[in-house]
Amino acid sequence: MSFSREQWEELEEWSYLKSMISKLVTNDKFSAISLQAFCETSSPVLQMGRQRQDAELNDDSLFLIASLTKPVIATAILKLVELGKLSLNQRLSEILPEWNRGEKRRITIRQLLCHASGLPDQLPENLELRDQQATLDEFYQRVIDVSLDYPPGTSSRYQSMGYLVLAKVVEKLTRLSLEEFIHLQIFIPLGMNNSFLGIPASANSTALLNRVVDVDLPEEQLELTGNWNSDYWRSLGAPWGGMLSTSADMLKFCVEMTKIQRGAGTILSSASLKEAYQPQLSFFEQMSEREKNYRSWGLGWRHNWKAHPETFGDTLPENVIGHWGATGCLMWIDLDTNSAAVICTTKPSSQSRVKLVQLSNMVHTVIQASCRKFRTSQSGN
Repeated sequence: MSFSREQWEELEEWSYLKSMISKLVTNDKFSAISLQAFCETSSPVLQMGRQRQDAELNDDSLFLIASLTKPVIATAILKLVELGKLSLNQRLSEILPEWNRGEKRRITIRQLLCHASGLPDQLPENLELRDQQATLDEFYQRVIDVSLDYPPGTSSRYQSMGYLVLAKVVEKLTRLSLEEFIHLQIFIPLGMNNSFLGIPASANSTALLNRVVDVDLPEEQLELTGNWNSDYWRSLGAPWGGMLSTSADMLKFCVEMTKIQRGAGTILSSASLKEAYQPQLSFFEQMSEREKNYRSWGLGWRHNWKAHPETFGDTLPENVIGHWGATGCLMWIDLDTNSAAVICTTKPSSQSRVKLVQLSNMVHTVIQASCRKFRTSQSGN
């Protein structure tokens, strides 16, 4: 017997969550919210608000999920590990010879995945490149030449540019674009039919672009022609944060991780997932204790930094894995309790992190109630 979606809606905690989301949208805290939770079975999608000024949010609305993209890319890299195409401790320069220079020749695939490569988060000229509608190749050429912030493997600082480099690794080893590879290896097997690493150039690209939810732009992007809401950015397919999806599709991805944990997944082995969620920074001899203990990263997945403003939730354990997205998105997975949640909004996390954590706390409360009710019903059968 499974816990039905109708039973989710019967929960008192679900009704409370629904009323609070209504208040957040009505009081203009968020222009749009879409979320879905999982414990043994998926909840209904709960969404409210507007896609843009002239359109209501609907089941087809696509959110720019920003850095929730990164665990998807990391999963693609682990697939290449399983296929024998690369190894985690392999030097990047062995695959891409342009990195065989100075300290950059020491960068490994593992370091790129867990933000220990020394590359910067963004290029100094990031905004200028976006204003010029630069291609990913143009971004990449600048990354090759940019100075490292520290010697590889000696520290850990968030590095979006490392994921651009990983895209080039995928392309070199598979002779497919990153978008093609994740479509074949992840989106199709999981039925993620509303997920795109950039809106593709096709006959229906205009229709797809019209499905994208507008983000409430931060001040630094208001005059930027390459802002989050531009057709350019929505189509670029930035490997560090350019994926468009729905809360339902991203929950499919999260649920797959719980299936893999139980040996029932399809896109990775349980051994690969275990490696992905292990605290990676402890493997580096020169890594500081602060980063090992308080800023822990897996491969693409972040652990729950309990004392950080962008914790995944106040009552979630520290070994929960997930990711934040700068556009106001959040996902987390508790592999121990077989539960997960995805929250997509339109308010940048820099402006909404307190409300997002509070929202995640409420979702976690609903999940616990659902788990209790499901397990009670199971024990009675």
